[in-house]
Amino acid sequence: MGRIVTFVLGMSIVAAGVWYALYRPARMDPEAAAARGLDTARKAADRIEGDMQKRADDLLQQPQEQQ
Repeated sequence: MGRIVTFVLGMSIVAAGVWYALYRPARMDPEAAAARGLDTARKAADRIEGDMQKRADDLLQQPQEQQ
């Protein structure tokens, strides 16, 4: 009986910790939580855009170098 009570209490503590970690930022400032989620997407988009621009510049430089 004691093991069951300990297990239930332990799972309750773990569930409360998970709930707190997931929902706390959204309750305090929903826009900040959304912005944090989009920061990585913005960085990836900037990196990809930079890579594409560099490749386009390289393609434009190749014909000029060959002449």
